[in-house]
Amino acid sequence: MSSRTQLAADRPLRADLARLAAPAHEEGWPPPPHDPRERELALVVEGWEVRAFGGRKFEYFVARGFWHLQLWHPEARVSVLTPSRLTRGLYEAYPIANWRAQAPDYDRLVTLLGGLFAAKLPERSAVLRLERAFVAEVVRGSGGVLS
Repeated sequence: MSSRTQLAADRPLRADLARLAAPAHEEGWPPPPHDPRERELALVVEGWEVRAFGGRKFEYFVARGFWHLQLWHPEARVSVLTPSRLTRGLYEAYPIANWRAQAPDYDRLVTLLGGLFAAKLPERSAVLRLERAFVAEVVRGSGGVLS
């Protein structure tokens, strides 16, 4: 006889209402890891929200080389993740052809997004400053892994 607990055949299974709720991307929000509601708003640069994880997610992501920023344009509903181990060291944008697309550097990211959205990315120098201050310096200061 198995040591597993037997399910009572006469007991109806109850649905977990939270799990039955429509996934975030079906409500008009992007799927993880591009859902901006998962991160906290840090600042706004040229109409783009700069978002980052806080608390335990911050600790987890920094220590493992997954630390990154999200650039979110609320009007255009475009998400860009900065390079990290999470994105294999590439920029990642959503939605491109209804899914994710990656670019190896800022210039190719601009090309990838160009013409698809009215929202123009912040200047290259601004994005690189954000990455240096909010990603590289944070990881270096915490002793985490820089991707």
